[in-house]
Amino acid sequence: MARLITGFRIQQLSGRQKKKTALLIAPPVYDTQYWGQWSQPYGLLRIASLLKKHKYTRIELFDFLEITDGERIHKHRINIEESFTEKEAPNRPIQPHRITKPNDPDTLELFRYHFGKTWQEFDNWLLDKNFDSVHPPDEIWISAVMTYWWESVRDLIVRLKKRFGKKPLILLGGIYPTLIPEHAATYCQPDIVVVGEIEEANDIWTDLSLYKTPPDYAIITPSRGCPNNCAYCAQKTINAGRNKVHFRDVNDIYTEMIDKWERFGIRDFSFYADFLLWDYENNFIPLLEKITNTKDIYFRIYAPEGLDVRLLSQSQRLVDALKAAHLQKVYLPCESIDDDYVKTLNRKHVKLEHFVKAVQMCEKAGFKMRNMAVNAFLLYGLPGETVDQVVKSILFVSEIVGSIIPMLFTPVPSTEIYQKYLPYIHERGWDRDLHLLNGKLLPFLEMNDGSVRDYVDMQRLMFTLNSHYRDESFQIFGNTNVGKAFRENIRNGFVGFIKQYDSVEIDIEGKR
Repeated sequence: MARLITGFRIQQLSGRQKKKTALLIAPPVYDTQYWGQWSQPYGLLRIASLLKKHKYTRIELFDFLEITDGERIHKHRINIEESFTEKEAPNRPIQPHRITKPNDPDTLELFRYHFGKTWQEFDNWLLDKNFDSVHPPDEIWISAVMTYWWESVRDLIVRLKKRFGKKPLILLGGIYPTLIPEHAATYCQPDIVVVGEIEEANDIWTDLSLYKTPPDYAIITPSRGCPNNCAYCAQKTINAGRNKVHFRDVNDIYTEMIDKWERFGIRDFSFYADFLLWDYENNFIPLLEKITNTKDIYFRIYAPEGLDVRLLSQSQRLVDALKAAHLQKVYLPCESIDDDYVKTLNRKHVKLEHFVKAVQMCEKAGFKMRNMAVNAFLLYGLPGETVDQVVKSILFVSEIVGSIIPMLFTPVPSTEIYQKYLPYIHERGWDRDLHLLNGKLLPFLEMNDGSVRDYVDMQRLMFTLNSHYRDESFQIFGNTNVGKAFRENIRNGFVGFIKQYDSVEIDIEGKR
């Protein structure tokens, strides 16, 4: 049985560090969809720097999701709940997920994929690096992210044990084993489950030199922690229950950016933090000003997890600083247009007016509306929601911003919502089969009034409203004559004219 260790330190491992070889692995992903941008395993890359600090003799990295310029992440179809501990290819025919609802005639079929390099590529790489049962690495460090991706971690560890036997020490860390360490210990069976952060690695720079071809971007973690405890967010568990935000020194962050530019030519930096804008006057704004004032280097920055609309709406100076520092896209969360509903998610600090004001301030700063420069995250698929709630939020967000990022809700272990619906989850065995809690599979469909087709139509509606022509999306509630005619025809019974043709047969001469 795996050992669960909280507060892990390198010194807890036996053996002389200067004689050790470590293999670091970012596993493949099993999912129906995968967005590969900003997928760098930055936690694992900080571990690499930590091991170098402790004078490990050899450190190797295999990132299943690594791609070079111009490439796309490889994918191939696999069966649901199929194990690849002993084989490379899935059984045929390959079957999709079939999403249904009682008394609903429709079925949504979603195929599952292996995203990333193949198992054969990994085996060949190990041979090329001369890793075998006679010459195994001393330690294997594996980083696991989403809880619903756990199966690829299981397959990886079984394959490693079959290849190397019991010689290497296998350590599993990351978000998944931190949130549900017992599950990771039972079903993935590493030697050590690292629960929570490795504190001595928190502020260390990521080591990109382990890549044969260095990536064209880097991820920066300027802070850890959040003072809030939203019902769907697991940050409190990840941060050991702390609600205090720990900040990296601004000069250290900036120096890391300069170093990555000088060594690797990197000018694109993606910022990941639990609450990026917290205490922005003393932390983020000074960093943005340093980036803006950098001579001869045009840095581009990104914040793909979104910006808190309450704090953003408080400071035009902050929004202007983001624009001046070349923030490429703005992502703003808008869980719902119903403030009372948002309060039930324990987000009492955020109101719809904050979202609207933040959008207005972004436009004032020079971010162009309706062309995906400013985007809104729209959360849906939550238990108990209605179709009307979601459609109203879609229309509102489209009107205000013009670009919607659909975010299907996934219940994350340890969160308030997960605990609230644990009986429902446990009844279906999803506390073990975590992959079936994936939001893309609509786990709470049975609790909601929407049909399978309704949820497909929600996505169709969002993608339709996002469509661009001549750099802008259509504004349904806009002031053009087209917008006015559209709204009038929806109201004035024109639907009746259309419906009269639903069951009418037309002959080839066009006569009814």
